[in-house]
Amino acid sequence: MKRSTGLVLVGAVCALGLASSASAQWVFLGGGLTIPMADFKDDAKAGWVATGGVGYDLSANVFIAGEAWYGSNKHKGTSGDKTNLLGATGVIGYNFSPASKASPYVLAGAGMLQHKYVPATGTSESETKLAVTGAAGVVIGMSDKIRLFIEGRGLTTLDSDYKTFVVPITAGVIISFGSGGGN
Repeated sequence: MKRSTGLVLVGAVCALGLASSASAQWVFLGGGLTIPMADFKDDAKAGWVATGGVGYDLSANVFIAGEAWYGSNKHKGTSGDKTNLLGATGVIGYNFSPASKASPYVLAGAGMLQHKYVPATGTSESETKLAVTGAAGVVIGMSDKIRLFIEGRGLTTLDSDYKTFVVPITAGVIISFGSGGGN
């Protein structure tokens, strides 16, 4: 747990550093629950996920973002086996009513997802594959610079043999810089 907390903190510092430059208008940090689906649900229990990233508003409704994911799911019927998921995706999204206090949005993107099996004893195995993602959520404005988000998403690898497929349900905060409103 200490290692994953450290990774999230390092990611947050990097995101804030990127956001202070002209390359991003907002950063976000969040976390929640991952629900295993498809082949992955045969082995894994519900787990946790942390996410963060930077984004830029292309227009009042359209945004792009770079995201990072880290999470873990314990395995069924074992004493300590787990799978850690580490990923990075680029997304494009659409905010339906950016001037409203609460605005629904959708997004889609692609990137990479690493599936690392960590047995309680023995050697861990990992593989990294192309992944796709899609989400729907709502952003709730708290102030000009702070917004909260709640979303459900699908995140899956593109592999016909074994799909790592999770449904993260996440909540978090978006911090805007400059004139950006954050998705």
